[in-house]
Amino acid sequence: MDRVLGQEANFAGTSFLTLDQLNNLKYASSIVNVVADARLDHGQGLGTFAYDDEGVPAQCTDIIKDGQFRGYLSNRETAHLVGLDRSSGTMRTESWNRLPIIRMTNVSLLPGTWDYDDLIADTHDGILMETNRSWSIDDRRYQFQFSTEIGWEIKGGKKVRMLKNPSYSGITTEFWNSCDAICKLGYWTLGARPIAEKASPCRPWGRAMVLRRPRFRNVRIGTAFSNQ
Repeated sequence: MDRVLGQEANFAGTSFLTLDQLNNLKYASSIVNVVADARLDHGQGLGTFAYDDEGVPAQCTDIIKDGQFRGYLSNRETAHLVGLDRSSGTMRTESWNRLPIIRMTNVSLLPGTWDYDDLIADTHDGILMETNRSWSIDDRRYQFQFSTEIGWEIKGGKKVRMLKNPSYSGITTEFWNSCDAICKLGYWTLGARPIAEKASPCRPWGRAMVLRRPRFRNVRIGTAFSNQ
């Protein structure tokens, strides 16, 4: 919520998810559910803890539920602005000499219904992208461009040639509304990002992202082909 309220605009930017969008915006397709979960039950990630630095117990916060935008990460000061009885428990600090600020915990795309092999077999023409390489996002988090280190062309439901540095770009809500398949619980990785900077002066935090192997339709892409 600090970005929404303009408290981080000087460094981290703001957000297109203004307060009037809460519970009103169709952020994604109906199969998409995203949570921010700091509890140990969620896994031993870099964003896992028992209490945040305001003494609020770790908890699970719905960010997107059935495709609808449902929640913010908040602190004791801002929670009441969206009708919450308490903070979402996401105030974190780097050290004793830094004030705590709102920071991501373990952000997860919840599992769907697809087996991974079936998802590949059901894809007639696409690209399977692996291992994030670079990123660019506007200061409202609305338009983006990401690239990965490696990819595989999919033709007729089979992985064929290797692709070098595939990339994809788009508008956030259009991209997530194009999601039409997510793999089951067994196909996930609790990925770590040990340094995720925020605030000025810059402060690093660890966090984790759970990846569920989703599929998106009609996405703008680019690649460098490789025969190796």
